[in-house]
Amino acid sequence: MTPDRLSVTAVTPFATDGGGSEQWLLSLVRNAQRLRFRVIVMQQGPLVGLLREAGAEVVELPTGADALALARAGRAVLADLRALRPDVVMGNGVKAQLAITGPAKMLGLPTVWVKHDHSFDSSLARPLGRLAQQVVATAAEVGEAVERPDVVVVEPERPPQPLGSEAAQRALAELGIHTRGNRMTLAMVGRLVPYKGVDIGISALAYPASEGWDLMIIGGDDPATPGEGARLARLAAELEVGDRVQFAGPVPHASRYLAAFDALAVLTRPGQAGAPQREGYGITATEAMLASIPVVVAGEGPIARRLRTGSGPAGLVVRPADPLATAMALRQLSDPAVRFEMGQRGQQRASSLPSATDVAEAMTAILADAAAKDR
Repeated sequence: MTPDRLSVTAVTPFATDGGGSEQWLLSLVRNAQRLRFRVIVMQQGPLVGLLREAGAEVVELPTGADALALARAGRAVLADLRALRPDVVMGNGVKAQLAITGPAKMLGLPTVWVKHDHSFDSSLARPLGRLAQQVVATAAEVGEAVERPDVVVVEPERPPQPLGSEAAQRALAELGIHTRGNRMTLAMVGRLVPYKGVDIGISALAYPASEGWDLMIIGGDDPATPGEGARLARLAAELEVGDRVQFAGPVPHASRYLAAFDALAVLTRPGQAGAPQREGYGITATEAMLASIPVVVAGEGPIARRLRTGSGPAGLVVRPADPLATAMALRQLSDPAVRFEMGQRGQQRASSLPSATDVAEAMTAILADAAAKDR
């Protein structure tokens, strides 16, 4: 450990620039002035360049991001850790923690696992949690499966302030993305993977209760599930709602434009093998709250908790994998006064969340404590 900066080797499985865990890591690198980062990235992608611009030393190790590939990458991780011997090793997500646990244990290096979601909760959460010096969860619910009393909850930072409604609509129009002014638009944002429940949003449009609503899908196919976008388009056609569904594709900094829409849906559902069975912290919901639009969320969890404000709900909670329940929620949100009131409550709630500096300071203290305990 240098007198002024702690050396941290972080491992992250994905190299996209739009995922919540990737944005979390990038912000930490940018704002944690007392940490010196070396980041091992298990994919090639835009995150690599962004991390370097933020000041991190980056190693590309494109071994694949599935669990078996990450376990096989142990030899390369071991060699890197042996050569550098950082003060502490940080796993950014469950797959990253799987990759670092064995090598760090062999070298006697402390690890801190940052748990962002519910991936592999039934099989890996407890054993990986036991072997980590410290576990950090981005929400209390996310940390429950680890079954450790000392899990530290550090909620993600408050996102940047989005554009207002008219400015967001103009910006999207410049990108060739338009909403129909005489109709309400529900947005869904994220990678096109089955567990995100975009098919539930499409199916909801087939019910009379959702009359008056269109669906804007922002995001592209994921390498893990190629062809998901085509499947969703076929579903929309089969249900005869294709004219009400727009696939915008990936939109950089999509969170800045959420005020252009009338509501956001987060409809994560069970059913995809190896994927989370429910949503974790759900940063997109916070971004929508900052944009003053209501949120429809499937099931209880961190998002539903945040939507319950002291002055009333900032959105609606529906049963997971239930298109009719989603359609009924849209019926409630067809009232402009309801949308406005919920949007105002959400904006007030989201504005009170911690800053990037707050999160960086909390993580610096946790990493330093893990390193000190191992000395």
